[in-house]
Amino acid sequence: MLIETLTEEETRVLGTLLEKSLATPDYYPMTLNALRNACNQKSSREPVTEYDEDTVSLALSGLKRKCLVTFIPYGSQGTLYKYRHFLEDVRFNLHKPDLAVLAVLLLRGSQTLNEIRLRASSLHPIESLEDAEALLTGLSQRAESLAELLPKRPGWKEPRWRDKVRVHDESRAGGGTGEPAGYGSQEAASGTGAEGTGHAAAASAGRSKWDEFEEMKRELAELKALYAALKESVDKIKSELY
Repeated sequence: MLIETLTEEETRVLGTLLEKSLATPDYYPMTLNALRNACNQKSSREPVTEYDEDTVSLALSGLKRKCLVTFIPYGSQGTLYKYRHFLEDVRFNLHKPDLAVLAVLLLRGSQTLNEIRLRASSLHPIESLEDAEALLTGLSQRAESLAELLPKRPGWKEPRWRDKVRVHDESRAGGGTGEPAGYGSQEAASGTGAEGTGHAAAASAGRSKWDEFEEMKRELAELKALYAALKESVDKIKSELY
């Protein structure tokens, strides 16, 4: 088995290393502090986490045992390390478009085809939905499948894809909103009668509006990154033509 089943923390750390190796290669491999900050960033992450250094270090140790990450000594003392993933190695037979798609799946969970194409394109160009689907199908049809297509569920406008390197909490994918099933039930249970129901409804509406706002901010950041990548490609073509 090339990729053993990962914990949620290992999944986040591996996904972050994948993302940064493609998005910011000048700052890769990563120090422990940079990796922790990247794991906990507020954009392009679902769910948002608050890992401390011990949590990230433990996840790195697990990934190292699974031969997915290496520790690179740096500094005069040789007691500090930078970290890089191994998924670009030939034994995995994964190319940059595959890694971009896999990074998005590891960092954001189940997503529609169009969401994956848009988000992965900020890491490596993916020209069309057909190209994105071909990449996902390739990942799903490997001898050790890395992705799977989920059938359409209540509340979903279309099917979604997700990674297969971890054990997923099915309750998180059940509602089609990205929230775990029963999200907000504790708030509802804390009140009684109509008053408790009213408080729960207001809290739910507030969360929903905030989630929509956060999603809009994330998508705007991704669009800006995609625009910058496209502009760079156009400028390169112009320089070659003229």
